[in-house]
Amino acid sequence: MEVVIMGCGRVGSQLANLLSMDGHDVSIIDVDEKSFNRLGKSFKGNKILGFGYDKEVLEKAGIEHADAYASVSPGDNRNIIGALIAKREYRVPIVVARIYDPVRAIVYNKLGITTISPTRWGANKIKELICHSDINSQLSLGNGEVEVIEVEVLPPIAGFTSDKINVPGEIMVFSITRLGKSFVPVVGTVMNSGDLLHIAVAATAIPQLKRILGL
Repeated sequence: MEVVIMGCGRVGSQLANLLSMDGHDVSIIDVDEKSFNRLGKSFKGNKILGFGYDKEVLEKAGIEHADAYASVSPGDNRNIIGALIAKREYRVPIVVARIYDPVRAIVYNKLGITTISPTRWGANKIKELICHSDINSQLSLGNGEVEVIEVEVLPPIAGFTSDKINVPGEIMVFSITRLGKSFVPVVGTVMNSGDLLHIAVAATAIPQLKRILGL
């Protein structure tokens, strides 16, 4: 893939290095030449000095044939403008913007721009750690709206079928690990004591899941 990144801060530089190490063609843009020092000597991509929403700079970075564009500068406005230009004017297939303001993040998601909001994700994660410390979350999706949870089957629910836990649109058991082997359950799959369930759950439905599991 050919990827253009705006912002060579801690996130942008790490993202650029990860993509470059995976063999992707990366061009990274920043207004401060010193910021490129974060990339290290092993970085093989292109370093472009300038604003990541300036068309001349973007075209120098290869935006016209890019497969993806990510704006991760410290400023929400710059990230939004860059993402809109990449999406609407250059028709880049994958456009991602980091937006600190969670309200703006929701608005731009509706415009078709994938947004990552560290503020919202962090708040959701801290809330989960405080309120649901007895739940073992393996992965947060999006900005924390969906959690992937691992939980051991205990006597209160052992012997029941896994589909009894499912709640359409909110809770779904998508995998069971039994004696070291994982499989996808079907309707009627009985849960044994000691099984590990892997459950996708909407963050708002975690209290409901705990009641179902008897936690």
